This record gives sequence, structure tokens and C-alpha cells, in this order.
Amino acid sequence: MNTLLEIIHITLVAVAKSVFNFAFLFILAVIYLMIKKYKLVNIYSFDYSKSLLVSFIESLLQGVFIGILGSLIITCLGLPIKLTDYIIFLLPLALMLALINVRYLCIAYASTIMGALALIFKGQKMFGLTLPIVDIQVTGLMALVGIFHLMECILIYFVGADELIPVVAKKKDKIVVGYLMQRFWPIPIALLVLTSGTAGHDAIQMPQWWPLLKEIPKEIAAVFSLLPLVGALGYSSLTFSEEPIKRSKKTAFMLFSYSVLLILLSILSVNHTVLQWIGVIIMGGMHEGIILYEDYIERLKKPIYDLPAQGVRVMSICPEGPGDKMGLKIGDIIAKVNGMDIENTRALRTILHNKFTFIWLDVIGIDGSAKILEYKAYPSGVDDLRIKPLPENPRIIYSHHSMRRVGLIHIIRSKWRSRRKG
Repeated sequence: MNTLLEIIHITLVAVAKSVFNFAFLFILAVIYLMIKKYKLVNIYSFDYSKSLLVSFIESLLQGVFIGILGSLIITCLGLPIKLTDYIIFLLPLALMLALINVRYLCIAYASTIMGALALIFKGQKMFGLTLPIVDIQVTGLMALVGIFHLMECILIYFVGADELIPVVAKKKDKIVVGYLMQRFWPIPIALLVLTSGTAGHDAIQMPQWWPLLKEIPKEIAAVFSLLPLVGALGYSSLTFSEEPIKRSKKTAFMLFSYSVLLILLSILSVNHTVLQWIGVIIMGGMHEGIILYEDYIERLKKPIYDLPAQGVRVMSICPEGPGDKMGLKIGDIIAKVNGMDIENTRALRTILHNKFTFIWLDVIGIDGSAKILEYKAYPSGVDDLRIKPLPENPRIIYSHHSMRRVGLIHIIRSKWRSRRKG
């Protein structure tokens, strides 16, 4: 019990050190830029939704919390990485990949490249040349990526669909609305590392069940300690064919399976090169496959939030407004108000101008179910449900292609061009 408490204490100290780190501040700056760019798309939601600062602080706090949880998992399970100079290239490589596409900011892609280089370059001779040795522990990389995505799936499951942005688009000549979900989190983490030498103040006395990854040469006096490290997690999804909450939970489940598979492979592949190659391929390939699968579903399935032939489709709802209080949901179709048919958004506004003190709505859910919702507003009446309907003639229409995940270069270039025009 004392050993476990010591592990938890040292882990919390190491996470705190990673927060007060220049690299962590740089990650915060990048994430702030990403959140700001994301909010610029929000033209069909309410002006008093979460501010940029509130969203940024929430991401920061959520990232710190999940970083502590992930660090405790690493240390309590005993998933170490052999400390070498090459480990420091993971973050710069991830940032360089993000210049191409923001989704490549994920550690999975940088770890795939580093893992492949470690398996290829082992100092062997080829065509008369001696190849360099990329000294990085592949099994440790797999464990690290698995833990990071275990943290990510937890975040996506609980808060992935918290900040929806409605996106009006045209698909097969029909006006539809989709929902963009994009979240970024800075992750301070304490990485369990294997070194050789004298134990320092942050060294850990290992229990008998440590470590799960047994790659400790007998001739080396192994010391396990915690290395403060920083990283970032990101989630981006655009859904027209599924409810956002269902999409985020489905993604979380797929990432959970991905992370568990990687952790198991990291344990089983010790001293097995073939399994290490399989793990490296899965690190990048399966992660990309999840994203491509979701894009394929979007192309294949019919949008569920289209413009109805009659009635008004609810696109967004103001929290604590009349529509929210009476139980309206995103995607509902308002067919009648107080028994009067609603043809379009203009008809809805005209009827509400009567300021009824009691209204009831005939509503059709996205599953086709009918329901009646009521609202009392004595004595002033209600002339606004505080909802935003899907417009018949939207101001801005996106295409699915225009909502592609862009890179940091694209964001910086767009910002520079807009300043020059200004």
C-alpha cells in the first residue's frame, strides 16, 4: 500500500512539472489557434454560446485531468519506455505533420514513423554503407500510443459532442445540416522510463508485478523513473448521417478497441520483431482507417437533417430558452403550433408574433415519432422559442469537401491573406 501511495505521489509531481514546461506553453498556443479557427465556422448558432476563452480553459482542465489519469495507468500497470535521445523527436515530428493536416498532430502518426525507422535502421550494412541505429523502444511506443488513445476515447465519450457547430451544406441538390465536432486537448503526462545508473529522488521502487514490458538486460542496473512529457489530443468529426452524440460514442468505442489492441501487442511483442511490425502498422493504419471509415459512412448514408417539405427543422437550441425547456431536440421538425400548420420559418415567426401565453407544438422527431410539447408563459407570452431553424435560403452553404481537415500551413496562410486584405 505504501508503494502504491508513493507511486501516485511521484506521478502527480511529474505531471505538475510537465505543466510548467515551455513545450506545454507552445502546445497551448497551437490549441488556442485551433479552437479560434473552429469557432469561426459557427455562424448558425447563438452568439452567447461558449466564448473562446471558456472553451480553451475547459480543454486545458480536461486535458490536465486526463493526463493525470493516463499517467497513473502507465505507472500502476508498469508500461515503461527505454529512455533514449530519439524520444524527443516525437513532438516536433507530430507538429511538422500537423502542417500538412491537423489530424496528423496525433502521436500515432509520429510514433508510426519513429517505430518504422527503429525497426529498419539497426546499424546493419547495406551496399557497403553502415546504416545508423535508431535507438527507440518500439514496444514502449505502442504502449504510449495505446495509453494516449485510451485517454482520448474517454474524452470523446464524455465531451466529444459538447460543442456542436451546425453546418449547412448542399448534398445532391438538397439543403441539409450537419454537425461539426472538433476538440483539442493539451496533455501533460508522466512517462515511465527505463534508465541505467543511480536512482534519483524520483526513482520508483518496483513492485514484483512490475513491469509488464520486460526488456531489462541482466547486465544493466535498471532504474525506473518518471519523465515529464507533453502532448496533444484532437478529435474532429463532421456528421450528416448520424446524431452527433451517437457518432462521438461510436468513435470512442472504436478508439477504445484500438488502444486496448495496441497495449496488448506492446506486451506480447517483446523480443518478437514480426509482432512489432504489426503493431507499427496498426498504430498509423488502424487510426487512419477509423477516420476513413467515418468519411465513407458519410458518403454512403443518407443525411438525416434535411430540409423538410413542410414544417421547420430545428438546427440549434439556446440553452434554457423556451424551446429547450419544453423539450425540443436538435433535428426535430415543428409541424404545427397551437394546431396551425407550419409551412416554413416565415410562418413560424408570424404565428409566434401572437405572443401566446400557452403554446403546444406538434413535433416529428428524426426517427419519425410524433410528440406534443407544451409551454406556459404567463402573463407576457412567448414570441420566440430561442431556436434556430434550418433556413430555406441559407446565407452560406458549405460543401462536404470544403469542410476537410486542413493543416496549420493552410490556417496560417489564410490568416495572413485576410490581414493583407484588411
